[in-house]
Amino acid sequence: MNVLILSGANHGFDQSAGMIHGFLNDQTDLSVELSADKDLLASGLDPYDVCVFGTGFTRTVKREDGSIAREPDLTPAQEDGLFGFVAGGKGLVGIHGSGWWIDGRAGDLLGGHANWHPPGLTFTVQVEDPDHPVMEGIEDFEVDDEIYISAYEPQLRILASAQWHGGTFPVAWVKAYGSGRVFYTALGHGPGTFARPPVQAMLCQGVRWAAG
Repeated sequence: MNVLILSGANHGFDQSAGMIHGFLNDQTDLSVELSADKDLLASGLDPYDVCVFGTGFTRTVKREDGSIAREPDLTPAQEDGLFGFVAGGKGLVGIHGSGWWIDGRAGDLLGGHANWHPPGLTFTVQVEDPDHPVMEGIEDFEVDDEIYISAYEPQLRILASAQWHGGTFPVAWVKAYGSGRVFYTALGHGPGTFARPPVQAMLCQGVRWAAG
């Protein structure tokens, strides 16, 4: 399976992408490339079976008056390339910031989104669907991260969740998009998350599942 990890500074994903590349590339059945070239989304995805995408569809920009604006981080051609790649039968692994402040077709692609989270904390990730191939062999585990308060499609297959203030919020799910497959996890605010063996196992298995 050929895997592209698209790195980048947006959402600080460049701080984690190298670590993800390391443990994915240790898998004998995966051939993994790490790149920060977003133009690959527009014209260079053909060689790959799955794209690991954590840089996000939008970025936060601070205006001169101190207010905050959110702007697209991808060009229309880059977005079109990614959506067509997945809809045509390939795989997407969305990580953390890819689901932050999105709507429209980006929301349709991932199946959910968030625009708020409590401050980072240590919490238990509860495995909701141990029979799914992405969660095979993974038991509940602790992580120091952010819990996204996500809105999501009711037909999603929820794989894992976390609790905060009496509410239960999904932190990993899968869905179909066209002829392709999407695995998304809201975990991954920083590299410490990806040092956790259960997270590494989930991503390795998520990449394989998304690639079909």
